[in-house]
Amino acid sequence: MSITLQDFIEGACSPARYEADLSINLEICEMINKKQGNTPREAAMCIVRLVNSKNVNQAILALTLLDNCVKNCGYPFHLQIATKEFLNELVRRFPERPAPFPSPVVQRILYLIKEWKVALTDMSRHKDDLVHIKDMYRLLRYKGYRFPELRESSIAALAPSQSLKSAQELEEEDRVAQSAKLQELIRRGRPQDLVEANHLMKIMSGYDQRQKPNYKLKFEEELHRIQGQAILLYEMLENARPEDKLDRDQTVVVSK
Repeated sequence: MSITLQDFIEGACSPARYEADLSINLEICEMINKKQGNTPREAAMCIVRLVNSKNVNQAILALTLLDNCVKNCGYPFHLQIATKEFLNELVRRFPERPAPFPSPVVQRILYLIKEWKVALTDMSRHKDDLVHIKDMYRLLRYKGYRFPELRESSIAALAPSQSLKSAQELEEEDRVAQSAKLQELIRRGRPQDLVEANHLMKIMSGYDQRQKPNYKLKFEEELHRIQGQAILLYEMLENARPEDKLDRDQTVVVSK
């Protein structure tokens, strides 16, 4: 009998584990990316169920796996963690009013939600599809929950890549995103979702060319932006005196 994705997830989050096994978690990410279809949703809902485990160790392991999936499975998985169903389940065990000293599980969830809010809903190309994350962030703040400070490294790991992508890569990225969104719209099945799904199918099939982006133009715009940044940095370095120093944001700080 073959091992299912659920078996892998439950094994990775077994209470018997002392700590997360990154190699297993990345193998799960690879399975999600390879299968696609309904797999991102199945994985997300399976993981969030374990996040609500009464066993704290299992919940922490599930949150680590969730973080790995968010950082390695791209838009199809991001779309699932941005659903109301997932987010409501993620905070299901939160008290109506925050405790003076939140549990490690609650603190970790708050960290992840803030990280998603910053790196996905503020920076992603597909941020319009992820608005429920921002809604949950605002709701928890309204209830009095305090979010921890984010590490720059964790934001950088999730934020959109700044590397230059070819027109073909941009088109493939959109194709994957559109396919995932279409599946989710059909799954929801509400009249407004089906109308949007029909519109999306026309774009994907090439029937509605007006909505198809000009990927060659996008590539040229991105190339021009990067060239501009390179020229600016070169000029800054040329004009900097030996006693000057550059901070991490590439801003010249003149010594006095």
